[in-house]
Amino acid sequence: MNSSARRTARYLTLILVALAACTGATATASGSSDARLLVKFHAGVSGDKTSSLLAAVNARQVRMIAALDVRVVAVSSGRAQSALAALRKNRSVAYAEPDAILKPQELLPDDPSFPRQFSVAGGAWGWYTTHTTQAWDITRGDPSVIVAILDTGLKTQGLSDFNGQVTGGWNVVRNSSDTSSYAGNHGTYVAGVVGLALNNGVGNAGYCPGCRIMPVQVGTDSGAYLSDMATGLTWAADHGARVANLSWAGTSSSATLTNAVSYARSKGMVVTAAAGNSGCNCPTYPAATPGVIGVAGTSNSDTKQGDSNYGAWVKVAAPEGNMTSWPSFGGTSGYAPVGGTSLAAPVVASLAGLLFSAKPALTGSQVEQALEASAAPISFVQYGRVDALAAMNYVGFADPQPASAPLNAIPPQVLLETNGDYNTSVINGSPQVGQILLRGQGSWIGSSPLALTNVEWQRCDMTASTCTTVATAARYTVQSTDTGFALRLRITIGNALGSTTTTSALTGVVGGGTGTVPPANLTPPAISGVAQEGQSLSASTGSWTGSPTGFSYEWRRCDVSGGNCTAIAGTSSPGYLLQAGDVGLTLRVAVTGSNAWGNATSLSDATAIVAAAPMPSPTPTSQTVSFSGSLSPKNASRTFSLTLGAGTAHAELAFSKCSSLTLSLSNGAGATGPSIVTLDTTLRAGSYVYTVTGGRCPFTLAVSAPTP
Repeated sequence: MNSSARRTARYLTLILVALAACTGATATASGSSDARLLVKFHAGVSGDKTSSLLAAVNARQVRMIAALDVRVVAVSSGRAQSALAALRKNRSVAYAEPDAILKPQELLPDDPSFPRQFSVAGGAWGWYTTHTTQAWDITRGDPSVIVAILDTGLKTQGLSDFNGQVTGGWNVVRNSSDTSSYAGNHGTYVAGVVGLALNNGVGNAGYCPGCRIMPVQVGTDSGAYLSDMATGLTWAADHGARVANLSWAGTSSSATLTNAVSYARSKGMVVTAAAGNSGCNCPTYPAATPGVIGVAGTSNSDTKQGDSNYGAWVKVAAPEGNMTSWPSFGGTSGYAPVGGTSLAAPVVASLAGLLFSAKPALTGSQVEQALEASAAPISFVQYGRVDALAAMNYVGFADPQPASAPLNAIPPQVLLETNGDYNTSVINGSPQVGQILLRGQGSWIGSSPLALTNVEWQRCDMTASTCTTVATAARYTVQSTDTGFALRLRITIGNALGSTTTTSALTGVVGGGTGTVPPANLTPPAISGVAQEGQSLSASTGSWTGSPTGFSYEWRRCDVSGGNCTAIAGTSSPGYLLQAGDVGLTLRVAVTGSNAWGNATSLSDATAIVAAAPMPSPTPTSQTVSFSGSLSPKNASRTFSLTLGAGTAHAELAFSKCSSLTLSLSNGAGATGPSIVTLDTTLRAGSYVYTVTGGRCPFTLAVSAPTP
């Protein structure tokens, strides 16, 4: 992929990761003021005793997770901490923990064209990187293999790619089989990566298109309880799912979810989960839960995606930027590339589905081993980036397709986008200015992987003797400059044995007219950008008559008056990065407009005199100092002295056995609170004293601040 495609992939990334609520969460997914706890009693404790113990802490049972013998109970938010402490002290209780809320956080860029942009390869680079299209020579999935998507439900309205792809699921939140009426968008993105239909002429294909999707709704786009996730996982395991995907992430481990994973694996299930999108080596759950395949995200250059978490606690990595179903695209349904580790995890779930499809006798542990042992080595996870064909090789399969270069079976077609959501029809008649065209790459055969390596939109005269490339994206908006010309597609498909290029038929004349006038410039080109070493300049074309079919550029280095200009070798694009050799001079750009009947050149005004790049500012250094201590009747306060530099000091006081503590600073600042108390203060350089008071318990204090 080129740098532009990589930037597009970054801008289109959706951070589909959930952050777990802190211990003692005070709000529910539905907005109630109650908090929920998960309680497991020791075997043999009577029903009467469990009822009395719950009543003693003012807790009421919401439901049972029968497979795990865990009770979900509700208490008022103000009593949550004391109830949790009392239950944990009782000998009849095996464990008690908060029923934390995980909340998806989707980031949409402020871009009016989002999510309409996608790469030349149509968002399919992830399929090629993981050699999934080669694995499809062995199996494209089997309907008997069910992949459970534990998420926000599934919106299939307007998305025919899901027809025949979905098996019955369960809505844990509403205790019903309806997983669509109250569904969020997140689950539809995730499910599309796994199971969009193949070869049906619409949309895209999932990584395991022959498998069946089981939607299990465990939350909404506003949040999900750990108890609902554990309930959904055990339900899916009991109802035939071979794989389960959990595209959520939280900061706290959970005994209940750990037990649910163990239960699912005892049924032969493979469980995958997103590693999180904080860009740090910071374990998240369930990705770091024992028995779960945690999944980090890779970019289209097969390196770590910037937002992805990483570390030895993450088992594998997979592509993030996958073209998938978009349930509310521009007010309708459609398809768009979506990123985030929430979209990387279902890639691994899909490859597990392919392995089960190819060899049904495999156990869950054998599939996990195949995915991990065959992964392509990378440095930021434990095993590597998953590879579908290598995993197939690991369990005894080889690619059966004979070696051949790409052969075109059905020619490319120019498609007309009918409603702005990648739904198309073959163009009929002459294109009109403003219409949106979409490339139809045709059908090809040859050795996998077959990769779409080049797309060119060409503006031609009616004999196709003179054609000019006007765009290289998958979509093209018909321009006024196309009037009087025909359009066509030039498609190149490649594999390891070579590449083949072919073109579509010409469209009708754009606008239905003809043209014979060579270009003439009306307004000269202009240069925008800062005239400073290291900065980028950009050239506009100016305005022209004669409908130019293409423009070429030549940047020229001139003296301070804009004269005595010399062409800069190798400059042929509208952008230019200022170099050290430009300092003290000015630049101009010559733009040549051309069509089938001639060409003309126009020169811009000179830039300001190019300045040298500024000296970089010194990078401040910082320090983090940690202390530990405890408060008791004899030591009601503890003090800690530090010498700090000028700037912001961030102090964090952490404890668990006090209801609250107070952290104060010798300059008069202070803060009080439960569990974790933070104090951020802007200070001058000097010596300061932090004081901890207010309870009887152990604690830790960490201070991050500039060095003196």
